[in-house]
Amino acid sequence: MHALRALFGGLEALYGTDSGIDPTAFVVPFEARARHGPEQVIAREVGGQLELALALDHGLLCRLQQIPSAQLLDDAALADGLPALEGLSHLLYICEAARRNRPISGLELETQAEVDKFAMCVLHRWPLTESDVRALSIRLYQQFSLAEGLSPDLRKRYLAANQLARQFAEKLTALVRLRALERLRRALQDFWQRPMADKAYLAGC
Repeated sequence: MHALRALFGGLEALYGTDSGIDPTAFVVPFEARARHGPEQVIAREVGGQLELALALDHGLLCRLQQIPSAQLLDDAALADGLPALEGLSHLLYICEAARRNRPISGLELETQAEVDKFAMCVLHRWPLTESDVRALSIRLYQQFSLAEGLSPDLRKRYLAANQLARQFAEKLTALVRLRALERLRRALQDFWQRPMADKAYLAGC
């Protein structure tokens, strides 16, 4: 489970938070099918308590164990690293929202995860050229496919989150070009803290 702890720790370090949880304690392996993606966060309230589970495909978990932590976000590992990162992003964001007693929408959760993919990949590759960051944006936000059998509402949500994240990533390209690492971190941290309406504004929507 070193891979999950490494990715989760990276998210916590980026956003300056300490959830106090071990993400591996929430993992529930399952066998993904064509109609479902390889990761899913399940949340429910029972007796006033929030219960969470991070469902990850068994094959994905096995492959992640074979990847050194330092290579989880390399190009060759993204097919496995990104789904894990998305699930961990959901887990951390839900925990933070619960701590603040702040409601969040599915769109907000998905948008933040899409931005987290960009953020972690950029920081992993730092410093980047402008062409590097644009190629990364294409890889994340254009070269993807949605799981089969999604409802129209879910498909709409995922596409909207993708669009918002892509537009925000484009705004951050100038900071990458200037190699303004601390300004980039602050911009990402500010986005993470904001509610959905503010995220859409920061993305230019």
